[in-house]
Amino acid sequence: MKKIISTALFLLTASITFGQSFRGTVLDSETNLPISNAQVYFVDLKTGTTTDENGSFNIEHFNQKEIHIQITFLGYNLIDEIVNIATTKEKTFHLEQGHFNLDEVVVSAPNGRLQGENIVNVVHKKITELQPASSLTLVEAISSIPGVEQTTTGAGIGKPVIRGLSGNRIVTYTQGIRVENQQWGSRHDLGVGEVGIESVEVIKGPASLLYGSDALGGVLYFLDERYANQNTIEGFAETKFLSNTLGSTTNIGFKINKGKLKFNLFGGYSSQADYQVPNFKRVFQTRFDQKNIKSSIGFNTKNWISNLRYSFLQNDYGILNSAEYTNSTERAFILPFQTVDNHNLSFENIVFIGNSKLNLTLGNTNNVRKAYKNNKDVQATGLNLNTFTYNLKWYSPIYKDRFDFIIGSQGMVQDNENNGKGILIPNASTTDFGAFFIGNLKFDKLQFQGGIRADYRNIDAKKMEHPQRPFPALNKTYNGFTFSSGAVYKLKKTKFRANISSGFRAPSTTELLQNGKHPGSNRFIKGDANLLNENATQIDFSFDYQDEHLSFSVNPFYNAIQNYIFLSPTNTQIGGTPVFEFIQTNAFLYGGELGFHYHPHKIHWLHLESNLSTVFAEDRNGNALPLIPQTNLSSTVRAEFSHKGKVQLKNVFVQHIYKFQQNRTGLFETATSDYSLIDIGLNLDIHTKNNPIEITTGIKNLLNTKYIDHLSRFKQLEIPNQGINFFIGIKVKLDKKLKEKRR
Repeated sequence: MKKIISTALFLLTASITFGQSFRGTVLDSETNLPISNAQVYFVDLKTGTTTDENGSFNIEHFNQKEIHIQITFLGYNLIDEIVNIATTKEKTFHLEQGHFNLDEVVVSAPNGRLQGENIVNVVHKKITELQPASSLTLVEAISSIPGVEQTTTGAGIGKPVIRGLSGNRIVTYTQGIRVENQQWGSRHDLGVGEVGIESVEVIKGPASLLYGSDALGGVLYFLDERYANQNTIEGFAETKFLSNTLGSTTNIGFKINKGKLKFNLFGGYSSQADYQVPNFKRVFQTRFDQKNIKSSIGFNTKNWISNLRYSFLQNDYGILNSAEYTNSTERAFILPFQTVDNHNLSFENIVFIGNSKLNLTLGNTNNVRKAYKNNKDVQATGLNLNTFTYNLKWYSPIYKDRFDFIIGSQGMVQDNENNGKGILIPNASTTDFGAFFIGNLKFDKLQFQGGIRADYRNIDAKKMEHPQRPFPALNKTYNGFTFSSGAVYKLKKTKFRANISSGFRAPSTTELLQNGKHPGSNRFIKGDANLLNENATQIDFSFDYQDEHLSFSVNPFYNAIQNYIFLSPTNTQIGGTPVFEFIQTNAFLYGGELGFHYHPHKIHWLHLESNLSTVFAEDRNGNALPLIPQTNLSSTVRAEFSHKGKVQLKNVFVQHIYKFQQNRTGLFETATSDYSLIDIGLNLDIHTKNNPIEITTGIKNLLNTKYIDHLSRFKQLEIPNQGINFFIGIKVKLDKKLKEKRR
């Protein structure tokens, strides 16, 4: 660790000569007039600049032959281009006017492709877009994406569900590395804080070979905030208040980009009291807090770009075991409760070799869980999970402007140790190795992509003695071979996508060896050391239409999983606690998403959006699988305004969410009634001499509806979800242009 940091600091302070310079000009395609203040983003450098009054911009300190440029301006369609700056020192870009633009660069896809050019259907959303109604957690925010839901405790813990699959079947990336944080547990959170996160990309199903095994349900790829613009200092401070939990969240950020140095630093703190149900009683022990720090240092020299990132996230959660209510707004944690610490360190390196590119990212994550039951000084259970990962990819040149490929490898070395009084799973080490090949073939209107991947996993669990239930030793190896192939056909206004892909997941240590009562679940859970690999095959289609005023999409899928692992009741008890065991069957999940966005021609300020997502899941005997989300219909009416003034109303919105009845239930589930929620809100700017003060306010669950979501962990206790919730947020930005050195 010390060697990595020392090397990074040395490179940052070294005296290096840069010789490349590129100048661009941005013009309106119709009037040919310059566009000032257009945002110019350099994708590989993760920083950018803005155009001056002449529509011009300049980039220096970049010695690569090619540079990936993205240009955006409100009311215009995005430009995404790779420019050969070895032969082109100056270029003019023409922006075309458009009412809305849905294309953005998708980083989680091969070669950072635009959404419209991507073979795999990846959803890219900025976090600010997902939080119009000021979400309580990051998982709650991303659950507004069609096809994504959350299993929630209402107490700050949310677990993502993609097309009916969750837990170990969802792979999460942040800071460019895979996050491992005991995701098998129902009371285990995502492990990623919202501060310093700019956007999220969602791959639904086993459609990507780039991110390792386990992603039968999909991939969540979180993108850090970009660096400040060139020669600029940027900063912000924001706070929001939520009436339901009497909670506050405060975030601050500082960014500087000067010469060879790029540096980001963010901090956040959130504190929430027990939440209120619609009768205005509070659910005892649903209080929680969060502390979050994130930093990154970036530098580039000649043909090398590097980023060193570190984040720390600490969460404290009350543990609820029964339906108990209170009028108190106390925030102090009382027994039982848990504390979770997450440390993430990553070191990304991009090396340009001619027209090819090599990317190596090293990562280390440490997840420490401490649960306290009867004594604040004695851990009832404790787990320390330490994971080292590497991710190596080589991107070939593009041959004859048609064909390119990627070869790569990923690996993981993981150790999980108990350090508490109770033991749920034994100490174990896991070793992963994977290698893949992906090829892309491009024609004018038609593109193909195909690839293969091989994975190896070894689990070595140590024998552990326990007074009530000893854990035997186990050493097993699992192998998987997967593939992916697909095509996209583009016309002027329509796109057709088709994919078939497979996925592999080895059973986890918890599924193999767990043997005991899980706190808070009222279940005695038994593992099975003879479980086999899960293997999935998914067929995924999509149709997209977009013109100047209307976008429409439909995305059906079918996912067949062999040896699907799930918990099943045994109709027996141990010590009065019902016993559940892990068993396997073949499972079939199918459904899809349907959505449209309408922008009337003569009412430019009005936006109408609606999305429907549904999934059905059953085993080979036609029995419903447990924990499958309700069909979700979400509709939004949004008005956007562009008038000027000291106080500028930017937009207002009304959102209606309707969850259909869920009566296809698993063996230990009950049906869930349908329900409707209405959220309203507005955003406005108060203009000052410098940057405007941004204000967001509104009401969630406007009608104070009493409901219990089918994926709520409190459902079996008949505890409703949150009632009415007023929110208000204030954000202040600052930026200062630094003087550039004369060359």
